[in-house]
Amino acid sequence: MMDKVSVLLVDDHAVVRAGYKAYLSLAEHIGDIYEAESGEKACQLYTDYQPNIVILDMSMPGIGGLETIRRLIMRDANCDILVFSIYDEAVFVERAMKAGAKGYLLKSSSPETLIAAVNKIIHGGQFISPEVIETFRLE
Repeated sequence: MMDKVSVLLVDDHAVVRAGYKAYLSLAEHIGDIYEAESGEKACQLYTDYQPNIVILDMSMPGIGGLETIRRLIMRDANCDILVFSIYDEAVFVERAMKAGAKGYLLKSSSPETLIAAVNKIIHGGQFISPEVIETFRLE
């Protein structure tokens, strides 16, 4: 049996982090939840805590989501990253996945979908929001 999953939430909006944290904390298999308001802070916290999964917004001030993905993957090629974004165009999904993300979730998705995406990724799979899967195919 797997230990509890530790999560690093990365979003520049405190209210978004609070909402995701509140929902994630309801799942029995979720343990520690760390928060970062920027990509720079996320890289630092990842090094400090080595969370099982990073849930990352694509559009943030500073280095932004794509560069954050690249830096996290450079630190740890096995880093599990789930992007969550308002952007539903295939080009954004493709860029995130090519940079090293294992999943892409729309912010408009249900909280249950968030948990399903986390579970799939931490067990070695990939996840893309059903709303964008029609325009993007996993290779």
